[in-house]
Amino acid sequence: MKKNLSIIELQRSRWPGMLQQALGDNLISAFIHGDGLVEGFNALERPWTVSFILRDNSTEKIRPLQELLRDARKENIEFRYFFTLKEIQTSEDVFPLEFFHIANRNVAIAGAKPLPNYEPNMECLRLECERELRGILIHLREAYLYLQQDRNPLGFFARANATLLPIMYGVYYLKHRVYPESHQQIFDEHPSLRAPISSRNEKLFLDSINNYIATVTDIVNLVDSMDVV
Repeated sequence: MKKNLSIIELQRSRWPGMLQQALGDNLISAFIHGDGLVEGFNALERPWTVSFILRDNSTEKIRPLQELLRDARKENIEFRYFFTLKEIQTSEDVFPLEFFHIANRNVAIAGAKPLPNYEPNMECLRLECERELRGILIHLREAYLYLQQDRNPLGFFARANATLLPIMYGVYYLKHRVYPESHQQIFDEHPSLRAPISSRNEKLFLDSINNYIATVTDIVNLVDSMDVV
């Protein structure tokens, strides 16, 4: 079995029919989301993430997918989350950022497009963004302290942005009421979040890290003070 190296290949493959057959009328939507739809994704290195909205997501109802796991692994597909519409509605105060991303960056593989009319609760979104950003700040300071022991200092930016950028999409929406088209819009507003080209000039590199942490601190304070009602 060959790996599907593009979304078009995946949509044209046997997987839409296999998922529909396995789940039947219980399936509302099977969709790609997450890293597979973010710039820089490489299907040779990481799996396609497929999640589901079902009428019933009990273990009994999702069990038929176990028969597909071996083929999914061979073709670089990973089954991730199983929601019901009721769960999404009752969990929005906890996971508005996650549902916000699913609603705005997805590709349906089988069934309907997920969450076509979803709009996040703005205060819940603001609270989750603030909470996640404050957690990132804690780890950024720790990473800075141990920077001299890091064999790849530029990895500081790669690791930080892997966690920070998805949250920044929520912050961008809180400010502009528009979902960003790409990371570039985030970097245009906050140039200090972009990784430097090299770490060879120690002073410039450390200035870049200090500016990065200072920028995240400013963003936390901004989100904390937002009136989104």
